Amino acid sequence: MILDCAGVSTHLSYCTNIHSGDAWSDVLPQLQTQLPRVRESLGKTGPMGIGLRLSRNSLDSLEKPDALEAFKSWLADQDHYIYTVNGFPYGAFHGQRVKEDVYKPDWTEASRLEYTCRLASLLCELSPPDDLGSLSTLPGTYKDWMMPGSEQRISHNLIRAVAHCVGLEQRTGVTIALALEPEPCCMLETVAETVSFFKEHLFSTEAIDKLADMTGLSRSAADAAMHRHIGVCYDVCHSAVEFENPAHVIARLQSAGIAIIKVQLSSALEIPQVNEASLRHLGRFDEPVYLHQVVEKCGDRITRYNDVHAATVACRHRLEARSTLDPTLQMAIHGGRAPVSTTRFAPISEPDRQWRVHYHVPVFVDKTEHFSTTQSSLAQVLQLQKQSGFCSHLEVETYTWDVLPEEHRQQPVSQAIARELSWVGERLGSE
Repeated sequence: MILDCAGVSTHLSYCTNIHSGDAWSDVLPQLQTQLPRVRESLGKTGPMGIGLRLSRNSLDSLEKPDALEAFKSWLADQDHYIYTVNGFPYGAFHGQRVKEDVYKPDWTEASRLEYTCRLASLLCELSPPDDLGSLSTLPGTYKDWMMPGSEQRISHNLIRAVAHCVGLEQRTGVTIALALEPEPCCMLETVAETVSFFKEHLFSTEAIDKLADMTGLSRSAADAAMHRHIGVCYDVCHSAVEFENPAHVIARLQSAGIAIIKVQLSSALEIPQVNEASLRHLGRFDEPVYLHQVVEKCGDRITRYNDVHAATVACRHRLEARSTLDPTLQMAIHGGRAPVSTTRFAPISEPDRQWRVHYHVPVFVDKTEHFSTTQSSLAQVLQLQKQSGFCSHLEVETYTWDVLPEEHRQQPVSQAIARELSWVGERLGSE
């Protein structure tokens, strides 16, 4: 869809990382099968954008002239266009363990730089509308992998990627903008960390001078190019997991001069009160393919866990320890009366623990049988988009479709995608 949001022409589609396939020979048939079904379910005609996801394997094949020309012809015949590419997952993304491997290679490595530059060149070849293509990528590295000097190596490679995009723009007139996607338990996971990194490592005098040296631009032109070619992919699910306020996030990025290049529209699981019953129900979402980070809020305290299994183990240990220490939670002893020594202890009292889990659920789902979702955060973002048009590239992303509990997969994936796009479009005022 192409929508008008406060006078801003806004592209809306879905990310094709919901479909399986690592090799291009598997990916293209999925697109050729699923996209017509999505369009039919939407009941819309006219141009339809695609949020394309390409692994390194697919990229190797699609770069070949014959394959690229055939894909361009198919796009033209079907009235499709590519406006954004998801360059976050490098390797296989379905049907096997992904977990923290999704961050490999990270931005400390030359292979991540090469892959991203090649994606940028391919996106340029695909002629994105308005001569603007967005390319989302991982937020540096996984936080557990950070070492002294990691941020410096990452920023150096990002600046080299920006220099590549500057060259593409000079040769073709097409602007390719890199979009770092903050994510829980990564180098950049909160808006505060993101603003700090951009300020210290990408917008600093040293960084602008490096870009000027790499491109031959004047310092003022290099500064403008840096702000034009790199910014943020605002994943609404990730931000909601961090308990961030959408209006605050958007305002803070804008005030720091960081472009919101792309918005990924998704919701997370929310557990308002964590207890043994909720942990048992959450076990159905603890699956072996993707990483499902958990952020716990207890009063003013925030605790983060790298995956839902680790969070569950820690919580059960805490509940068991509390039942041992707090006499009010023990079984009655000594004929139903607690020993005199334990009655001197006051019951342990603390605020309820609330969890948000990085598990992308369809955007039209406001609650599951046992949990709620962060759909209200997404609704706030869409309202802000409708009022201000703060971003021109929107993408629904629910790659977890294949691992959702079966009761949430009771319709064909193409119909679920269309339902998600319709839900978003209705809130943005599309007819």
